[in-house]
Amino acid sequence: MNYEEKMKRLTEITSRLENEQLSLEEASKLYAEGMQISAECHKILQDAVLNVQTIQGQNSGSEVTTQ
Repeated sequence: MNYEEKMKRLTEITSRLENEQLSLEEASKLYAEGMQISAECHKILQDAVLNVQTIQGQNSGSEVTTQ
């Protein structure tokens, strides 16, 4: 799953946990899945930030000015 698909699934899980009558077992499974997906999304975002910082660092000496 890509980031957008993970976020969609996380939204679905959150909605189910908030709005449905679930057994403790089902709620626990959904919670665990949601936490795993959340960690994966966090990693994706961290990697994206590092990528942007790397690009900015590479381009810091070659700024382009526009008028």
